[in-house]
Amino acid sequence: MNILSRCIAICIVVQFVMTGCRGAIADNEIGGIRLAHVSQADSLAFAHDAHMICIVKSSVDAYYPEYYINDTLTGQIQTSYIRNVLNVTGGDSTSMQNALGIVIEAQIRQFGDSEDEVMYGIFPDKEVLHYSIVTDIAMSQAKGGIATFCKREIVNKDGEATVDTHHYINLDLTTMSKIDVYDLFAEDALPEISSLLKKKLLEQLNVKDEEELIGEGYFNLDNIMVNNNFYFSEKGVTWNYVTYEIACYSVGETQITLGYDELSPFISRESILYSYLKKA
Repeated sequence: MNILSRCIAICIVVQFVMTGCRGAIADNEIGGIRLAHVSQADSLAFAHDAHMICIVKSSVDAYYPEYYINDTLTGQIQTSYIRNVLNVTGGDSTSMQNALGIVIEAQIRQFGDSEDEVMYGIFPDKEVLHYSIVTDIAMSQAKGGIATFCKREIVNKDGEATVDTHHYINLDLTTMSKIDVYDLFAEDALPEISSLLKKKLLEQLNVKDEEELIGEGYFNLDNIMVNNNFYFSEKGVTWNYVTYEIACYSVGETQITLGYDELSPFISRESILYSYLKKA
């Protein structure tokens, strides 16, 4: 696939009208976890053909755990953050700055390969496309033995946002591992919870059936199911579906919340969610 095709393929979804992740940060400590702020950026130019240049800027702006209880736990939560929030392997031997650099490099490489790189300069006879891809990470809460991070990813083409998605990552502060739905519910309960999600969406949109739901722009009804993009609040568990996951461009992202009373039949005493509710 050529550079322009890759650029276009990355930029075919729309932003979601939602408060950014950063809005949850009130100070530099949440739930006993002291946070540090770091920003890092890089940029490259790629040749598309004899007439076009693609200039890409990549950056990461993140809050990460600077200290938690003691040095041992600090090291463990930072390793988990690098591995599960930044998605960088080898987190136990990678510094935070190096991990951010790996993220930036991976973002840039979505737009072009090393053999396509060109030197910066003036291109009077070439069309120049400007792209930026930003990862913005903030901590939304740490309570009940769970720390939740919001990872917002934004792609801009010539200054216009074309991608704006939010992913929520929950870390178990006891094991320092990432929490997925199988830590919350038994596998055989997931189809019924997925049915509740679909029913709740019908209520949110004030439509009576799937046909009307399709009329609202929700084309992939099979994907309205339990996934790992969720977070906890006083109201319940909220699942987030990014643009094009279940609906068309104009709908953007969708959030569906199931209250703890609705989920209670599926929460066993062995569930992390059971422990969370007791502590929180």
